[in-house]
Amino acid sequence: MSNRIVFGLMSSYESPDCVRQLVDALSPFRVLVHHDTSKRPDPCINLPNARSVPDPALTGWGSWGFSQAILRTLTYALEQHDFDYFQLLSPSCLPIRPLADFQAHVNRNDADIHADLMPVDADDTMLMNFGYRTYLAGRTLRFRVLRRVRGWYFGDHPALLQTHSLSVLRRPMDGTGGSVIARQAGLALTRMAAASALSAHPFGEGWRPMIGSTWFGARRSVCEYLVDSARNDRRIDHFRRLHIVDESMFSTMLGNSGFRIRPSNHAVNAFDAQGHPRVIGASDLHRLESTGRFFARKFSAHANDPARQWALEAAQGSGRPDGDAAAFDPAHLVGHQNEDEQGNRQAHSQPERTHGVSRLPLVAHHEEER
Repeated sequence: MSNRIVFGLMSSYESPDCVRQLVDALSPFRVLVHHDTSKRPDPCINLPNARSVPDPALTGWGSWGFSQAILRTLTYALEQHDFDYFQLLSPSCLPIRPLADFQAHVNRNDADIHADLMPVDADDTMLMNFGYRTYLAGRTLRFRVLRRVRGWYFGDHPALLQTHSLSVLRRPMDGTGGSVIARQAGLALTRMAAASALSAHPFGEGWRPMIGSTWFGARRSVCEYLVDSARNDRRIDHFRRLHIVDESMFSTMLGNSGFRIRPSNHAVNAFDAQGHPRVIGASDLHRLESTGRFFARKFSAHANDPARQWALEAAQGSGRPDGDAAAFDPAHLVGHQNEDEQGNRQAHSQPERTHGVSRLPLVAHHEEER
């Protein structure tokens, strides 16, 4: 099996046993471990395919430091390792298909980037979901106002659509959702932000704002482009100030790169009502496997968890995991093609909420490892 694929593994709080387990599962491929030692001592991965990224960045969920950690990992890979393809992972990810299948997928060379991403300005729904944290710096009064008016637009009981590895709110199908005047006012304010009327930003027709999952795969030429852009493109400075940097910055750079893009190599488990992916259990494995994707998240932080063990067996090609063989329901699965059907089913499956959506955290991947 060729070693021209290299993995980047972002580690901070996770159990050393889980980190070692994933590194071992990825053998013989090289794994570059970026570990933030300020969060937990170095896990000391003494495995032949593991390498530690030097001078690790201080990370934090959604922070500029986390994005810097990814860039340092890419830089280290480019400067010190010979590879054709890079795949980003966290310790809550595991392969769910044999690595030989993943290698064959990469070798088909029908894409330069594998990532789930969407334009923030695609329509009013996307704009109202993500505009407040795309156009304005976090922790500012304007940011807080725009986040609040998002609740005016979606109302108290929005539907939750899971698509492109993101959780996305939609206004209720029955037309309820608060005052029409308030909704129109919220939309107008967010459009003002998109038009740079509230604060300057670098986006325009030639460089569209994108949002998506951070866990991308890319060819070496794309990695070179990302590192060069971060160093030399002044537009990247805009992302330093944002709330949840990585989902915007990398998606925007990749989406405007001109490289060939196909869907992510990851299947993300169903999100809960707060925008967190649920921990994968035995009953989820068949559904995740049916996506045809090569990795899944979010697995348990306990190395001996049965779902982790079953996934590891599947990754080695030793048969498919057993468990609940319930009928496949696409509404439970991120990344399924029938997104409208997902939205309809999720609208009826969400628990009742007694508070405004402006107080709900809406981001993809509200995960501890960030």
